[in-house]
Amino acid sequence: MTETSFMTEFPGVSEEAWRALVDKALKGAKFDDALVSQTHDGLAIKPLYTRQDETVPDPAGLPGRAPFARGFRQIVDQPAWDIRQLHASGNPAEANKQILADLEGGATSVTLRLAAPEQNGITIASDADLARTLEGVYLEFIRIALEPGADFVSAAQHLMALWTKRDLANDAASGSFGADPLGSLARAGGLPMSLDQALEQAVALARTTSGTYPLVTALLADGRPYHDGGASEAMELACLAATLVAYLRAAERGGLGPSDALHQIGFALAVDADQFLSIAKLRAARSLINRIAKVSGAQDALPGLRLQAQTSARMMTRRDPQVNLLRTTTAAAAAALGGADSITVLPFTWAMGATDPFAQRIARNIQLILQEESSLGRVLDSSGGSWYVETLTRQLAEKAWELFQRIEAEGGMAQALAKGSVQAMIREIAQARQRAVDTAEEELIGVTAFPQLTDGQPSVEPRPLPESLDDPAVTVEPVPLRRPAEPFERLRDAADAFAEKTGARPQVFLANLGKPSEFSGPARYAANLFACGGIEAASGDGASTAKAAAKAFKSSGARIACLCSSDDVYASLGADTAQALAKAGAGYIYLAGRPGDLRKTLKAAGVEEFVHKGCDMVAALKKAQDVLGLARN
Repeated sequence: MTETSFMTEFPGVSEEAWRALVDKALKGAKFDDALVSQTHDGLAIKPLYTRQDETVPDPAGLPGRAPFARGFRQIVDQPAWDIRQLHASGNPAEANKQILADLEGGATSVTLRLAAPEQNGITIASDADLARTLEGVYLEFIRIALEPGADFVSAAQHLMALWTKRDLANDAASGSFGADPLGSLARAGGLPMSLDQALEQAVALARTTSGTYPLVTALLADGRPYHDGGASEAMELACLAATLVAYLRAAERGGLGPSDALHQIGFALAVDADQFLSIAKLRAARSLINRIAKVSGAQDALPGLRLQAQTSARMMTRRDPQVNLLRTTTAAAAAALGGADSITVLPFTWAMGATDPFAQRIARNIQLILQEESSLGRVLDSSGGSWYVETLTRQLAEKAWELFQRIEAEGGMAQALAKGSVQAMIREIAQARQRAVDTAEEELIGVTAFPQLTDGQPSVEPRPLPESLDDPAVTVEPVPLRRPAEPFERLRDAADAFAEKTGARPQVFLANLGKPSEFSGPARYAANLFACGGIEAASGDGASTAKAAAKAFKSSGARIACLCSSDDVYASLGADTAQALAKAGAGYIYLAGRPGDLRKTLKAAGVEEFVHKGCDMVAALKKAQDVLGLARN
C-alpha cells in the first residue's frame, strides 16, 4: 500500500512568519503584554503552542503507565467516573431522603460530610444515626465516602458496624473513611488531640482497613482546604504532595510499608471554571504522585489509586447564583477530561446555604449530561497530545515540585502549618487574586460584570453555624474559605437592606455630557460599577451645559453623581459641571475615565474620585455607600 500525505501540497508556515503577521496586527503593542497572560503561579499562557514546546517526544506516555499524567487506568470503565453527590446538612432522616433521591436520579456514589468542630454536616452520634442515614441504600453497589473531620475513628467504626449489620462481605464493602488529620488541622485551625496522636490513629485505621477491606481507603490526601483558602494550582498540588509524603512517613513509623500505605490513600482536588488549568492540574497531580511513589518504592500501588475532583467552593457566588450552573458545568467537564475517578458537583446554591432537591437534581444532571449525552468519558485523556495541555501540565508539575520542596525544607507539611508558612504563601496568592477581582482584571459574571439589581434570588435556608473547637490540643492559623465574590456580596447586602428600609434603592446620577457617542461607553462602565455595590444608576440624556446637568441631577433625587463623557468633553465642560453639581447638592462626585493632565483641574473643581478599569472597585463603592448612609456588616 502506498502512503499518501495530504500536507505536501500546502506550504509550511513557520512560527516566525506567524509572529511577523501578529506584530503587524498589534501595531506596535508588545506581544507579551497583549497576548501572553500569567497564571497566579507566574506561568505564561501563550496564544500559540507548537511541536517546539515539547521537551521530549510524547512526554505523557500512555494511559495507565508512568508518568501517569494520562490516568491510572488503561481502559475506559463503564461508567467512566463515579457521579458522587455530597450530603452535608440535616439530621439522618432528612439526609436519607436526599441520598435516596440522588441515587434514584443517577448518582453512583455518596459523600457524607459529618458535623464536626468548625464543619457543618450531618449529625452522626451513633451507629443507629448512620444506619438511618443510609437506610434503603444498597451498600454492596454504592461507594460511601466520609468527610468526618478530626473524629475519623468514630465515623469509620460507625460505617464498619453498618457493613457488619448488613452482612456485607468485606470484599464487597467500598468506600473511604476520609482520615485527613492535616487537612482537618488546616481547615479548623486545631485538633482535639496532638497531631502525632491523630496520625497514629489514622495509620492504625489504615492497618485495619488494609487487612480487611480491599476496596476501602482509610486516608485522604486532600488539596481542597488549600484551594478554598485561595491557593494557586501549583500550591494546591504542593500541599497535596506534602500531605502524601507526611502520611507515607507516618505509615512507615506505624509499621505499614510504602506500597501498602499508598493503597490506603485517596486523593482529592478542586476544579474550577478555568477549564484548561483544571485539566492540567489533575494530570500534573498524577505525575507528582508517580514521582513520590517511585522514590518510595511503591509504584506497584499506582494503578489502583483514585483521584476525586470536586467543583470549587471558592468560585461560587451568592449573587446571580444561576451563573454557578455554568461555572460548575465547565469545572465538571474539566474534571472528566482530566481523568477524575469521581466527580462531585456542588449545587448552584451552595454559597447561599442548605441545598434543596432542585439544586441537588441539577448538580447530578450536569454530570449525567456530560457522561451520557456528551460522552466525555468514552476516551481516556482526550486532551493528551495537545501541546498547550502537555506544556501546562509539565509547567504545573515543575512549579508544584518546587513549592513542595519548599514545604519539605520547613520540615514537612505539619511543621509548615505549625510555622504558618503554608498559610502565608496561600494568603499572599489569595490577596493577589482578590486584587485582580477588585480591579476587574478578573471578572465574576453576575457579581463584578453584568450584575442584576433584581436578580431573582432563590429562597435558601441558611446553614447553622458549626460548633466551635473547644480546648484544642494543638492549634495553627486556620486556612479559611476565601470567596473573591464576598466583598461585593456584602456591599449588595447593605444596599438591599437600605432599599428594604427606605423603599427605594440607593442611587447615583450619571451626568452624561455631550453626544451619545461621547458618553455611552463611560456611562455603561459607571452603571456596571455602581450596580456591583447595589447602587442604581439614574442617567441623564446628555447635557450640553453644566447648568442642564445640574438641573437633571436635582430632578433625579440622587445624592451622588458621576461625570461620564470623553476627555475632550471633560476639557470643555468637566470643571464647570463638577462645580454646578456640587452647588446642586451632590455629596460626592465621581468621574468615569482617566483624564490625564486634566485631573488636577477637575479635582480642584470638585471631582473627588476617578473610576475606571483598574481602579479599586470595592474601595470606590464603600465610599459611595458611606456617603449615602448605608450600614454594612
